[in-house]
Amino acid sequence: MEEIEVLDLDEEKPSLKKKTTSKKKSESKKNENKPEIQKEKNESKNKEKKKLTKKEKIFIFCNIAIILGIIGFYAYRTIYYYKQTHDIKDNITLKEKLTSVDNIVYQKDGLYEKDGIYYYKGEEVNNYLFYAGRMFRIIGIDNGIKVIEDDILTNLVSGINNPYEESTLHKWLDKYLNTFKDYELFLKENSFCNESINIDNYDCKTKNNYYVGLLDIKEYLNAGGKNSYLNNNSYYWTINYNDNNQFFYVNDEGNINNINNKEENYYSYGIRPVITLNENVSYIGGSGIINDPFMIEENDNALLKDNSIGSYVKYQDYTFRIIDIDDKGISLIMDGVLDKELAYNDVLKYLNNDFIKELNKDDLVKRDYIINEYNYNNKYDYEKAISNNNNYITIPNVGDLYLNDYQNYWLNTISDNKLGLYYTVDDNMMFFGDLKSNKHKIRPIIKLKNDMIVTDGNGTKDNPLIVGDSNVEEN
Repeated sequence: MEEIEVLDLDEEKPSLKKKTTSKKKSESKKNENKPEIQKEKNESKNKEKKKLTKKEKIFIFCNIAIILGIIGFYAYRTIYYYKQTHDIKDNITLKEKLTSVDNIVYQKDGLYEKDGIYYYKGEEVNNYLFYAGRMFRIIGIDNGIKVIEDDILTNLVSGINNPYEESTLHKWLDKYLNTFKDYELFLKENSFCNESINIDNYDCKTKNNYYVGLLDIKEYLNAGGKNSYLNNNSYYWTINYNDNNQFFYVNDEGNINNINNKEENYYSYGIRPVITLNENVSYIGGSGIINDPFMIEENDNALLKDNSIGSYVKYQDYTFRIIDIDDKGISLIMDGVLDKELAYNDVLKYLNNDFIKELNKDDLVKRDYIINEYNYNNKYDYEKAISNNNNYITIPNVGDLYLNDYQNYWLNTISDNKLGLYYTVDDNMMFFGDLKSNKHKIRPIIKLKNDMIVTDGNGTKDNPLIVGDSNVEEN
């Protein structure tokens, strides 16, 4: 008979008891550690509750102040240098920019101040301003910011013994005002002398308000006369005249004279319009030098027709300037002359048969133009037409803009019909009547359609508006 092993359950109990005892011992050890942990916590709380001494507070405060000061200094320097390198401008007006303390001088060339009136004096002054597609020079600040066109825009006779308000000059300047879009937003009326003066004892009491006028002799002299930025070595009219209604002008040497005519031969001198900007016009950018003029408006117009008269335009590898904008298109005069000389009668034929092949005829519209006569017999009325015509490509007339930019080219204006003399712009950039059988250079005017898109540029001479396709097939 096999023996059966009987398990004694009681023998296992001690083992169970042993384990229980071990667990209790472990818990006991943990309980023994609790007072030490509690003690550390209490000490920590006591440390937190401990108050800082006065010296400690001062020390901490000084350190915080030093750290904040260092951060502030470097933040200021970072912003300052960022503005300098990235040409960021504060939201200020042009007047505030010009009249800042750093810009005022007390000797040599620059901006002077007297009794709250500011004026530029000398030859080397940074007072170039680009506005409405053209370059100006800032004359001074008094009841607005007075500026003068840097270019001579055209040559005209002042009139036949007329005071200013009856002169050809005043008539032309009235039309010139309309070359500015929304001029009321930027321009304001200012007072201009409107009486005869004695140049040796200048005293003008009668003044009229106009949006546009001409330079006053007093302003010319205040700027330094012939030793100033206003002397551009060209002939141009001032607004002043003597008792015989003979207008004073600045000659090519910078002197003031009033020899207006020789018997029935009246002289055509340059026109440099003067306008006044509102004092609150914004300063957009620029330093006032010729390659970085002051700017007061942004130019981001996508269509050519929305840009300003005077803007430079690059089209088919030629540079032009806008001289007129109407419902039919944009008239452009070439910024230069063609390298070809022809007799007057051959000019229009060449332009519309040969030169037009260098352009894209699909971009062009026909331009209305006149042939006019300009002499003593018609009282130098440059707007009176002998005939009205239209063509794709034409040439300038007396009275058009930017005639003085180049020389030795034909105009579409008769000097003497009987003798067959037509005007040219001569080597001195003055009008000269020459036989139409003689040869001179050609300065084309074209008219582009109103839907021409600008792909690049801002309208300055160095960065013209880009329009049209540069690759043109022959028509």
